[in-house]
Amino acid sequence: MIEIRGLEAWMTALAEQELPTLNAVVREICELSENEKCRAEDLTKIILRDADLTSKVLKIANSVHYNPSFASIKTVSRAIVHLGFDNLRNITLATTLIENFLKGKPKALLIQSLARSFHAAVQAKAMVPFLDGEKKEQIFIAALLRNISELALISTGRPVVEKFIDARDQDPQAEHSLAQEYLGVDTSLLSRHLIKDWTLGDLLSEACENHVHSSAAARAVNLGNHISTYIHRGIKSAEMQKLCQQTASLCKISLEDAKKQILMMADEASVIAKIYGVDVLISALPDPALIEEKEVRTEKPEYFFQQQLNLIHKAMLAGDDMPKITQLCLAALHEAAGLARIAILVVDHKSKLLEVRYVAGRGTHLWRQKIKINLEQLHKGEMLHEFLRNQQPLWYKPSVALRDTGALHMMGASGAIFLAPLLLNKRLMAIAYADAETGAFSARQFEEFQLIVNQLNLMMRFSANS
Repeated sequence: MIEIRGLEAWMTALAEQELPTLNAVVREICELSENEKCRAEDLTKIILRDADLTSKVLKIANSVHYNPSFASIKTVSRAIVHLGFDNLRNITLATTLIENFLKGKPKALLIQSLARSFHAAVQAKAMVPFLDGEKKEQIFIAALLRNISELALISTGRPVVEKFIDARDQDPQAEHSLAQEYLGVDTSLLSRHLIKDWTLGDLLSEACENHVHSSAAARAVNLGNHISTYIHRGIKSAEMQKLCQQTASLCKISLEDAKKQILMMADEASVIAKIYGVDVLISALPDPALIEEKEVRTEKPEYFFQQQLNLIHKAMLAGDDMPKITQLCLAALHEAAGLARIAILVVDHKSKLLEVRYVAGRGTHLWRQKIKINLEQLHKGEMLHEFLRNQQPLWYKPSVALRDTGALHMMGASGAIFLAPLLLNKRLMAIAYADAETGAFSARQFEEFQLIVNQLNLMMRFSANS
């Protein structure tokens, strides 16, 4: 295989290869984001050209995450009205880009790079509400495509690219010199030329320039990119401490709030990957239980649970969205009530599947990717079957009476289990699950579990009526 070195050689090689990034949908959506005169009808036409894309977009639009009111969305035009133009454009671009790259059997390196880009986009988008200025609506797209040269390089299948990325991951700060050593060209320079050739937008070009006086939007794009690069080192690492401070400064929030936002978005990335149907990315996305490195509390104040409950109520009164409140609820159960592992399993009534959406606790991160329960294959007498029949809060105590855990066995618990229904108009929408791994639960924990579930049920009812 002929060695490729230098900007011109790599640009020629990439031009000769049909890359997923050149997909017409990706390029047209990027052009839409730059055109101030674009209309919802333009996006609708792009989506409707592809029946599979239309079906996927409508499924995502009807998910609880994007549609907490549970109003049925049957057309793309209705999805735009309900979700907003920017949201639907971002969903369309992300699903198209990721699915095109994932066709066939992608290498772990490509999955890792896609996960990093996806996580960067979620982190950057979270900064948008705090920013002033133009192009705020383009931040998600720009952050998603920030490392487009890396994705393009990996797609060539060249061994030298893998060697470069392996070396770069060991020392991200030496990326410039390593790129020159292995590729003969700086990846930022390559990105700028690809962005220009593929007309991917001015904000993305500005972010790649990375000037000291960049706009707030460009800084958000680069901050999201840096967070996705260093977060695996842990929130207490020197690199992440610096990035937390930069996030606090850009968003004009406290350092503690910046840290909470980054951790919440790290988990949110896995939630959204699940909703988009790209479960394969989850294993490469950060696990909050590992990166947070929680300090062990020797003593918790007696009112610690009440503090967490108060945070939930404040978020509800402030009109925060369902995903944020759900994450606060799980944090309260895990940190304040002391439940080892918690999950919200969403019911897909069409496919008759129960899928993990939100999680908390060590070892739960990959539940979203690995656990799917077919409700039509449950057998009479097993725990989940009986719970679904009664739809009442359940406390399973193996020390009192061993029971057939059936499909729940895949959760890996050998100790106590809590289950409770999340209902809307008497229809089961999801199941709240908690276990003590190998241990037991107390009566107080069962009461606190039910109290938090009641908060989620109330939130669902309010969302549906709003």
